[in-house]
Amino acid sequence: MNILGTRKIWFAMSAIVIIVGLLAIGVYGYRTGIDFVGGTILEVQLSGPIAGEGQPRTALVEGYKSVTGLDVAAQTVDEGRYFVRSNQIDNGQKNAILAYLGERFSNVTELRFESVDPTIGADVVRKAVLAVIVAVVGILLYVAYSFRRVPKPISSWRFGIAAILALVHDVLVLLGLYAIVGKFFGAEVDGLFITALLTLLGFSVHDTIVTFDRIRENLRRRAGDNLEVVINDSVVETIIRSINTSFTLFLVLVAMFFFGGATLKFFTLALLIGVVVGTYSSIFVASPILLWGGKPKA
Repeated sequence: MNILGTRKIWFAMSAIVIIVGLLAIGVYGYRTGIDFVGGTILEVQLSGPIAGEGQPRTALVEGYKSVTGLDVAAQTVDEGRYFVRSNQIDNGQKNAILAYLGERFSNVTELRFESVDPTIGADVVRKAVLAVIVAVVGILLYVAYSFRRVPKPISSWRFGIAAILALVHDVLVLLGLYAIVGKFFGAEVDGLFITALLTLLGFSVHDTIVTFDRIRENLRRRAGDNLEVVINDSVVETIIRSINTSFTLFLVLVAMFFFGGATLKFFTLALLIGVVVGTYSSIFVASPILLWGGKPKA
């Protein structure tokens, strides 16, 4: 299996996906969760309408308007379950809305109420960006240190840089695909998405380090061999292990996606994308990048 010999094909495929994703980000942007911009989410379950009353969604919208003066749009989550996102409201206003609905439905259940101040949301954004930067720098230093005694012609820093470039690839792919999912399926960038993003960084670099460790071992054992052949053989030797590990995790995430509940669906989807992309990059992106810094030996 000549993976490195076809690296231009893999790089071209990655470039196409990233370009499409960047265009999606530019055109569609993101639906931002209240974690970042502030606001309120209210989810209720309504049943048993009193005679003469209209649709539950309409009643919820009218109740919101009556109590807060806000024009909102109610979304159907499931049969009898409705969801509203609005500017920030307090507990008193929320209770007044529930009382309004209680006069029109025999069963009114509050399922979810989250309210975040906009200033807190801005602070969360700063901390999320800082967390990603710290994670990336930490990974670079860790990989460079772990591979500090790697044989020539590849320096330890090149392993770290290759791992970071593979991570940049993974993050760009996830960000682009998530913009598309947000546009057509309503996924939001929130705290759970940042958690998925950081998890992707850890998973991807773990897979990459396993392959890099085999490359380092083979460089010691096969000093003087052609560099491209050594790297390619190392990737082939670890590819089954990488795929099997990822497939096991993939099955767990698929089960979570279908049975984990609505609130975890997009979080799980982001993890699924991350597992697939991280496995792909550790095989077809990270290792070929090492060739850029080393001179193949005859």
